[in-house]
Amino acid sequence: MKSFRWTDYPLASAMLLTALAFVLCHALYIPWPDNYFAWRHELMLLSGVELIMLMSLGMLLGIRPLWLEKLWGGLDKLYRLHRRLGIAAGLMLAGHWLLDLSPRWLMQLGWLAPRHKPFHPHVFSWTGLAKQVGEWAAWVILGLVIIALLRMVPYGFWRKLHRLFAPVYLMGVFHSVILTPQAFWWTPLGWGLAIAMLAGVFAGLASLQGKTGSLQRHAGSITALRPLPGNMLEVSCLLPRWPGHQAGQFALLRLDAKEGTHPFTIASAWPGHGELRFVIKALGDYTSSLAGRLQVGMAVEVEGPYGGFTGAVDGRPLEGPQVWVAGGVGVTPFLAWLQAAWRPLTVPVDFYYCVRHAAEAAALEEIRTACRQLGIRLHVLESDKGQRLQADALPAASDVWFCGPEGLGRSLQQQLAARAVPPRFHHEAFSLR
Repeated sequence: MKSFRWTDYPLASAMLLTALAFVLCHALYIPWPDNYFAWRHELMLLSGVELIMLMSLGMLLGIRPLWLEKLWGGLDKLYRLHRRLGIAAGLMLAGHWLLDLSPRWLMQLGWLAPRHKPFHPHVFSWTGLAKQVGEWAAWVILGLVIIALLRMVPYGFWRKLHRLFAPVYLMGVFHSVILTPQAFWWTPLGWGLAIAMLAGVFAGLASLQGKTGSLQRHAGSITALRPLPGNMLEVSCLLPRWPGHQAGQFALLRLDAKEGTHPFTIASAWPGHGELRFVIKALGDYTSSLAGRLQVGMAVEVEGPYGGFTGAVDGRPLEGPQVWVAGGVGVTPFLAWLQAAWRPLTVPVDFYYCVRHAAEAAALEEIRTACRQLGIRLHVLESDKGQRLQADALPAASDVWFCGPEGLGRSLQQQLAARAVPPRFHHEAFSLR
């Protein structure tokens, strides 16, 4: 069994160390509690700080800032962190809420003596309003997190539902500002909280105004449509102000204002002008309807480029033998790679293209021609003929680049990790939900 090393999980390690630093910093600036209610107060303050910190970072990631996308190595990784922050915030919120409700339960069990508070039914209180707003926000957040985890609704509806996070977050900020003790704001942890909330409020307002990814949006038009084997459609677009991209990156394509954006890999290298190619497979109601709805000349909006699946042909020297694995429409980044590689590669490359049968392989002749010119060994595996890709059939390599079905990628990664000298495994997760 592979031994656990903190360096293998830098993000998790950084988040855990940050949480411990928060606890230590908090402990340095509070008096030690001497009764249950004092302990509860401090634990609620600490859990509330952790909660609003997680939500603030989640809001910032949600507006897709390009500098953070590059820092994390791709939008898919950024959104995976965004999703995990949402789950962590849901768990922290549950703990925060349980602490709030705990005196009532403990009193009912007889473990805690009742404590009487003065009651003023007709006196307005910002504290009372903040508590009520926080409770409303808590119900909504827990509901959204549960729906996200169970994938109870289609993506189109979930995308609209997801917009509720911004106003709910702003409600959480109001709750935190009013209920956080004034003395806390003058501690280092208070300063960090203020900065995080300012960044989160900026992101929340940008989201409410529809500015998410606005700096990366580029308008253009469809220039060509071509049906491809395997129920795929090639869409060519012209974007006069496209800034350029690296082969293997993807973009968020808006073909229907009501449907919103969907991620698709750019299936072409950067030609020096704003012409892009996308290959879209009919996998659901939306993508299945595109062939009948799209027309040459229609307006299109493309946001990007995003992603870090660019390592094999981005100009850096390759360290050793490479293996490329494409499953079905996962061939698209490799189409861009083959276009971008203008001379034979300096290391051996084996390219495995997994399809149901060769007649459904998109751009197969284009791929064969490019592989011959570049000295790449192409292996077309047809599942209808019983050909299945197994990790033990792959040659020894420094890097394995995979784009295809999630289950196949997970299986390959696990099998390759068992090798005496496992290769680096690169893949993208296109589930932005």
